[in-house]
Amino acid sequence: MGETTQEEALRQADALAAEALRDVEARCSVLGQYIHDCESNGARTGAWSGAVRELRALQDYRAGLIRRRSLIQQALECLPDERPAKLPLPPVPNRAVSRSQQQVQIRPRRRQ
Repeated sequence: MGETTQEEALRQADALAAEALRDVEARCSVLGQYIHDCESNGARTGAWSGAVRELRALQDYRAGLIRRRSLIQQALECLPDERPAKLPLPPVPNRAVSRSQQQVQIRPRRRQ
């Protein structure tokens, strides 16, 4: 089997992250509906509490997946072969040149 290029590895990672995200969102949807049904029936049981805990944990995990996938997509946009054009930098300002300073006097207002 040949070597995997950086781009192929990133595309595989993106696909895996997308799949994990779909799975987590599906589970969140099921849990959300279960929690809603329990609350509608006034049944805040141990199972309801467990579902709320799992939903919170999955929401944190989902946020991490979204961040990870965003980083993967940014890496795909900036592959070494597709390096952005280098823009010329402006000359470095000469800090040795003294700057003229102005003094401003503030006079208290006269009362009328």
